[in-house]
Amino acid sequence: MGLTLVMLLIMIFRALAIVGGAIRSALWTILQKIGCPDKFVNILRLLHDDMMATVLDSNGSQSDPFKVESGVKQGCVIAPVLFSIFIAMILHLVDGKLPTGVEIIYRTDGKLFNLSRLRANTKVTTTSVLELQYADDNVVCAHSEEDLQATLNTFAEAYEKLGLSLNIEKTKVLFQQAPANPSAKPGIQLNGVTLENVDHFRYLGSHLSTKVNIDTEIQHHLSSASAAFFRMKQRVFDDRDIRRDTKVLVYKAIVLPTLLYACETWTVYRRHTKLLEHFHQHCLRKILQISWEDRRTNVSVLEEAKTTSIEAMLLRHQLRWTGHVVRMPDHRLPKQLLYSKLKNGKQNVGGQEKRFKDGLRANLKNCGIDTENWEALALERSNWRSAATSSAAEFEEARMEGLREKRAKRKERQANPDRDRLPPGNRCPHCGRICWSRIGLFSHLRTHTQDGRQSSSSYEGSVPLQQDRLSK
Repeated sequence: MGLTLVMLLIMIFRALAIVGGAIRSALWTILQKIGCPDKFVNILRLLHDDMMATVLDSNGSQSDPFKVESGVKQGCVIAPVLFSIFIAMILHLVDGKLPTGVEIIYRTDGKLFNLSRLRANTKVTTTSVLELQYADDNVVCAHSEEDLQATLNTFAEAYEKLGLSLNIEKTKVLFQQAPANPSAKPGIQLNGVTLENVDHFRYLGSHLSTKVNIDTEIQHHLSSASAAFFRMKQRVFDDRDIRRDTKVLVYKAIVLPTLLYACETWTVYRRHTKLLEHFHQHCLRKILQISWEDRRTNVSVLEEAKTTSIEAMLLRHQLRWTGHVVRMPDHRLPKQLLYSKLKNGKQNVGGQEKRFKDGLRANLKNCGIDTENWEALALERSNWRSAATSSAAEFEEARMEGLREKRAKRKERQANPDRDRLPPGNRCPHCGRICWSRIGLFSHLRTHTQDGRQSSSSYEGSVPLQQDRLSK
């Protein structure tokens, strides 16, 4: 939308041991301030004071007990709640002290694809996307270097008040510059150290990139899925005592989830689908022991494995996830982002980058779902899931049927070429083969000559129109 975006991945030093020493005292103080009874806080304190632990090695023997002075009790049901309360206090400390961030406007009363509704003076809500704190992972974003620096300083101060420190080596800056307004990379500093600018970083299992596409994400998923496949290749997929159906089920349960993790939010181009389909076919052919010499089509491989293409899987996952977002309450950030646009952004003239909404609209049309009234169907969870599953199955059947027809036409054209469409004079005088172009005939005639040289008489007899030029 023509605006620069700067993101900062904040990593807390020793986040998993977040409640240790003086930090434990801060946790008990926080619990008292939010209204927990003193008796309850004292019980929690006694549970963590003088806590002992042992380590169980691979041989089954235990180490000597040692004292644990940091962290909460491992496996305790209340530990995640304590962690969440501690992190929530950080957000409470920075509330009201942060810059504007990324401002968006949205309407959640339907008509996702009608962006003109966002120009209305009423019924439009403005909000700011600034921090994306999830457990110990936090990404903050802004449109300028100054705003991002101020945001980092505010968070660093809040972390310090609670006894935490930021890991400077793992805190990274990602800069997505506006195409029409190129600028230098920002120099964000923390404690006098300039943070590293990277081309991509990982957040909640997904890779964000400066290129504003999922090329890096696809390559990462292909590598992870390939590693998952070959870790089980010898023990499962190459074991002749295991049925093929069982192998395919294992592949669907372990490899495919690794390959398609977070695919619901992808904006997919054709090049991405081809890479994923190639990997999918490669794995299935390994499992079914099909080699290239068997000359099997991709359609027949999918039918034998009783599975679908990656394209159909992506379609079904995206439809199910979008329906889930539509059913969210209006205060949820995913729903606000789905129905929003940048408040101050403007699209450049000419071709645009593909957006998530563009891919969603195309998927709805491919499934035969009305793009105007689909949200009413999505509000009913069971009906929408059934519609997504059945529509994906119909799409896959139509896709496979189209591939069969295309293959049949290609075979028929090779067996019975349309001689009326062929240019005159493109017949080989030696074997009678008909070529579609003069350059094709020229290359073919070289197979009938020795040491790669072509006689002029052969070409003259085949292409009379070129006789005068060849004689010159």
